[in-house]
Amino acid sequence: MADKIPYKTLNNFTKVPMLGFPTWGWGETMQGVIGKTVKDAIDMGYRYIDTAPNGNEEEVGDALYEKIMDGTVKREDLYIVGKLWDPKVFHEPALIKDSLLSTLRNLNLTYLDSYILQCPEGDLQFVDTWHEMEKHVDNFVVKSIGLSNFNEKQIDHLYTSARCLPVTNQFDCNPYLLQQELCALCRSKNLAVTVYNPFGSSSLLEDATIESLAQKYRKTPEQILLRYQIQQGHVVIPISFSKTKLKENLDIFKFDLAKADVATLGKLDRNKQYTSLSALSYERTKLKVCFRQ
Repeated sequence: MADKIPYKTLNNFTKVPMLGFPTWGWGETMQGVIGKTVKDAIDMGYRYIDTAPNGNEEEVGDALYEKIMDGTVKREDLYIVGKLWDPKVFHEPALIKDSLLSTLRNLNLTYLDSYILQCPEGDLQFVDTWHEMEKHVDNFVVKSIGLSNFNEKQIDHLYTSARCLPVTNQFDCNPYLLQQELCALCRSKNLAVTVYNPFGSSSLLEDATIESLAQKYRKTPEQILLRYQIQQGHVVIPISFSKTKLKENLDIFKFDLAKADVATLGKLDRNKQYTSLSALSYERTKLKVCFRQ
């Protein structure tokens, strides 16, 4: 199934699958489940695994090692993302090397395809941190570096001195929160948009317009929302806790939304940040049932 997921070419000419699987956001109660789900995802054809230090790195690393060693996939076929999340590192760039090496050890890897800088809200004191991250691109420990939750002001500030340009900016984006100005800026700078919360809040999944389109295309509301992002040219990494949802996500490449329907979705913007916790909680309640099947 791996060939069913299209790739997006980034500004450094590397390629990333447009649909990925994130291993963060599961919570402590999910330990023991995430490793199995990573293996299931790889077996289904997922090749982009998005990780974070607070996302059970060691368990994810064991799963990656197993799937590489049993011949299911080669390391070079995977696109593995790590993140720099520790706030103190922003003011002590010398700590980045230890943070990166810890991630590599936990994931059983010798390099990352991308290392993402998670930016503190309203903080512009990250340029020295970025320059330190650039050194690890020079040393081939990471192939590229990127951003998460950077706003327009922060991106413009970084671009005044960056030597290695970021390849992506990960942020919350869905029809209730289109972030049109931020998306436009990213496009103007050839900076790929990676969407980590395409489902928004649970109210978005129950929106009458979304439900109507789901019926029209005979798809789930989640598939409509994912397809919408793909047709915007965005990379999307939806949190999915079950094999059923992982399989459903792969089906978004079998249909297209009509231009009129894309425009209709674009009119739902409320320009308001919604938490996805209610949606995540709903998914978690189904886990025991899913994994007994």
